[in-house]
Amino acid sequence: MGRQTDRVDWEPVRRVLKIVWLPIGWIWARFRVSKIRSTDLGIFDPYVPLGSLKTLGADYESSVKDPAEGGVLESNVQSRRSFFLLKAVAFLIAAIFAFRLISLQITQGQENYRLAEGNRLKTNLISAPRGLIYDRNGVGLVQNAPSFSLILRPSELPKKKSDRQMYLDDLARLVLLDRAALETMVNSQANRDFITLLDGLNREQSLSLELKTHGWNALELIKQPIRLYGTVPSMGNLLGYIGKVDAEDLKKRPNLLPTSYVGKSGVESTYDEILQGIPGQEITEVDSLGRAIRSVGNKPSVSGNSLVLGLDASIQRVTATALQESIIKSGATNGAAVAIDVNTGDVLAMVSLPTFDNNLFSPTTDSAARQAVLQDPGSPLINRAISGQYPSGSTVKPFVATAGLATGVINANTKIDTSAGKIEVGQWTFHDWKTHGTSDVKQAIAESNNIFFYSVGGGFKQIGGLGAERLAAWLTKFGFGQVTGVDIPGEQDGLVPTPDWKKKTKKESWYIGDTYNLSIGQGDLLVTPLQLARATAAIANNGQLLTPRLVKSSFSPGTGQKDYPIRTTRDNLAPASALQVVREGMRQAVLSGSARSFATLPVEVAAKTGTAQFDKAKEKTHSWFTAFAPYNDPQIAVTVIVEGGGEGYVVAAPVAKNIIEAYFKLPLTPIQPLPSD
Repeated sequence: MGRQTDRVDWEPVRRVLKIVWLPIGWIWARFRVSKIRSTDLGIFDPYVPLGSLKTLGADYESSVKDPAEGGVLESNVQSRRSFFLLKAVAFLIAAIFAFRLISLQITQGQENYRLAEGNRLKTNLISAPRGLIYDRNGVGLVQNAPSFSLILRPSELPKKKSDRQMYLDDLARLVLLDRAALETMVNSQANRDFITLLDGLNREQSLSLELKTHGWNALELIKQPIRLYGTVPSMGNLLGYIGKVDAEDLKKRPNLLPTSYVGKSGVESTYDEILQGIPGQEITEVDSLGRAIRSVGNKPSVSGNSLVLGLDASIQRVTATALQESIIKSGATNGAAVAIDVNTGDVLAMVSLPTFDNNLFSPTTDSAARQAVLQDPGSPLINRAISGQYPSGSTVKPFVATAGLATGVINANTKIDTSAGKIEVGQWTFHDWKTHGTSDVKQAIAESNNIFFYSVGGGFKQIGGLGAERLAAWLTKFGFGQVTGVDIPGEQDGLVPTPDWKKKTKKESWYIGDTYNLSIGQGDLLVTPLQLARATAAIANNGQLLTPRLVKSSFSPGTGQKDYPIRTTRDNLAPASALQVVREGMRQAVLSGSARSFATLPVEVAAKTGTAQFDKAKEKTHSWFTAFAPYNDPQIAVTVIVEGGGEGYVVAAPVAKNIIEAYFKLPLTPIQPLPSD
């Protein structure tokens, strides 16, 4: 295909010729007249009209000397010289005009036309409505509320210093801003596209300002929806909040508008690009002062995609209420609870207490209330479900049992005599919380037998034990000591200690006592509630370690629904026979062990309690409980911790019971206060 060439537009040439022709024509006419007057034909010119002969004759006589005197009059010579200079100047001026007009009209014609149009038309970008967020049943968790901002464009301020000062004086009075502060703001941000003067205005305030600022150049009211979060409790850590775009955001994502709001934490942050939408455009004709005359055209914005969570708002509400009551009645201050779908990894509920209201981070909120949250000693901004790292206590025992069964250290029929209630190694003694007698692995899980698990982990009598390295490897296999990959920021990875870790970190050797402590969830082992819930789900679903997720799908009117795939971190964690034995042991904990309060439920529950010591001096313990249900067809896994709450079966277990009751739509069991000593 040949190269396409631009057609020549001759109209500018015609306009130039018309303009230039007038002075050239005048000069030519004057030149012809002078020629006539300087010719020797005079009155003898046959083309001169008869009526002008007398005038020409008089002119001729006055312009010629007597032949006897010889030659032409001196005045005629001077006239002819002056007229020559006049012609030269006229030609020069005409040439300059012609050259400039050709340059403007032809050489720079298209560019000047473009600049003229740009000065006449103003394009404003319109923010797109942010996508909404719903729970698994379609319950709205957030909505967009109209909000307005008054912005100032420094480039459109008066250029003359006195006019500029007068403008700022009037503006300070109009928007009730300190005059000195306003000028400092303008000077310090003079290179920015705009400066936000007022933010978070409601509709009435914006209408009032629109009337007051009518005809003011450099000022503009823009609409930017803000988020209003619902009343479902403890959603601040999950949904997060949005905030104004900053320089770093604009650098990473140039498609954002300077007026955009972006997710700063939680789901709002992780899925910000999906929720953002596509900005629109409004083209307005403006006058020389930048004032709008009329709308020329617009391109509507496209709303962001909405998200559907796996979370159930009703279960979330029950979880938050039960955990709060248990914390208060136990005299504790903090806690966390997680419920996940054992087959998909969907987070059904996630609560961290104390919590915060994410509406406080809206631009309309009093900054004092927001500052109070930031300075709260309870650290409500920390999501303890994914960031809290605690010793697991006895809740780790099902995973130690799985490792022992999978490696052949023990089998389902192995029995260990634990009637001594302690193990002595040199000068060290490792006690049990009670005497259990002879026990197999199922009974050991149900009764939380420390001596049995000391033996499985570190060895005792005829049991060789897993050893520190193999025990740590199996705990890592179940997802401890690493982030789960949940789709919100802030997750911590916990810690699975090893001999190498201790040598590098503490500059100490590893002892058999370290292995014993690790076997019962004490010592340096640290886990998060979500890690424990995921590992419990892996036992329930026969060995699939799933990646937990809050968002399960997204949708928009234009593209329809998009389901996100279920992700498996690790599959076939252990032989099915080993996992079945462990499940039976957890079920036995409900029927005859430490979780007997669940035995009356119409749904069969398998569980494990835990009490983790964290302050030896004050003998304080964390209260743990982890469970799954139904036993024969697992659907939900639940993990609860109450920091410093005491015994797991007393404080954490009632919370888990309410969560399971809510999931299966059973009547809720009231949370009882702790019995007094």
